[in-house]
Amino acid sequence: MTDATPRVTILIYQSYLPFQGRYPRVSGQAEILQRHGYDVHVLACDREARHPVDDTVEGIRVRRIPIRSGEMLGPIRQLIPLILFFFRATWRILRQRPDILICHNLDVVPIGCVVRCLSRTRVFFDAHEPNYYGLWPEKWRLFHWGLTLSEKLMARMMHGITVTNGYQVRKYTGFGVKHVALIGNYARPDFGIDAIPDEKRQRETVTFGRLGTIYPGTGFEQMVQAFQKVQQDRPQARLLIAGRVVDKYRDRFEEIIAPIAESIERIGAYSADQMPELYRKLDVSLMIYPRTAWFRHITPTKYYDSLANGVPVIMTDIGGIGDEIRHEQCGIVVDENDIDGIADAMRQLIDEPPRRLAMAQQALEATRTSYSWEGMERDYVAFVADVSGHLPAGRASQQSPSNSPPQTSNRPAGAQS
Repeated sequence: MTDATPRVTILIYQSYLPFQGRYPRVSGQAEILQRHGYDVHVLACDREARHPVDDTVEGIRVRRIPIRSGEMLGPIRQLIPLILFFFRATWRILRQRPDILICHNLDVVPIGCVVRCLSRTRVFFDAHEPNYYGLWPEKWRLFHWGLTLSEKLMARMMHGITVTNGYQVRKYTGFGVKHVALIGNYARPDFGIDAIPDEKRQRETVTFGRLGTIYPGTGFEQMVQAFQKVQQDRPQARLLIAGRVVDKYRDRFEEIIAPIAESIERIGAYSADQMPELYRKLDVSLMIYPRTAWFRHITPTKYYDSLANGVPVIMTDIGGIGDEIRHEQCGIVVDENDIDGIADAMRQLIDEPPRRLAMAQQALEATRTSYSWEGMERDYVAFVADVSGHLPAGRASQQSPSNSPPQTSNRPAGAQS
């Protein structure tokens, strides 16, 4: 282990702003490393080309490279902005030569490969998504084999990989990666609550809700169809929708919600620190996702955010979460294609307030035991220190065995993060 304060660069192909989907995971890891004595800064891509180049976000230094791009553009239209970011970010990292480089998501891993080849920087890959090309349209399927091979080769070049669930552990160890650690998408402590609010035990309405960016193919339409059925015979049911609607889906979104507009509370883009306030309005989280190539292995951050705010879930069985829900007794597992079944689950939690509140308490308890932020923090710091060989002076006693990559130790048997 080295004695000097290790310098860490966290690389992400987003603007690193609190309303973006990956922000809680990236900011959480940045804050953990900084609190444990690492010198951390984020190198981001300002894809809107309108944010400050040099910034500080929640105590973390941020440098943004302005390159105008967009979202959901497909591989061809996204290629030129990505290449520009590749060269500018690589040049900056090689000039600064940090001790540790953490690449968030596969799109920036090629930069990590070049940095590893040309410097002594220890390079990590945080694999937030299980299958990166699952959202591509069918016409791009022919490219998947080559891209999967590229991912396999690049993953082997990483010193360490952190993942969000057991499927990814098996995937990357199957690729031959030696150091893989499961680091859950758990909610940051400041994004949750300590106790169920008394108002949830007293109010007559029951508010279902969905938080997060809204785009095609996410199960949103099935969720609204089920709510329509419930609202017909349970007028006390309300629906809260919070999150940005992507440009290409706005017209369809308005068409979908039009029949139930009077029963909906709409909230647009929100920052991460608003989540406790939003979840305070919810009695149940609706997380209806299709089990497509993109979603079937995902463990959404909103699942753990819901639990951390004492909100039970009605959710599709994706990413092994169905077993977690049953084990923790914090919600109801449904089939996204069974609209009547989803509606029946909603009616159950309307008609049985004691059961709903018991699930809420179980959800909150799960974040203190099975999905503890403190346990995850210990695992993450130990993994980075072990694999990188960089630990701030005076902290050598915290080192864990390098031949046993840490995992969250208090997870229930068979559960995945």
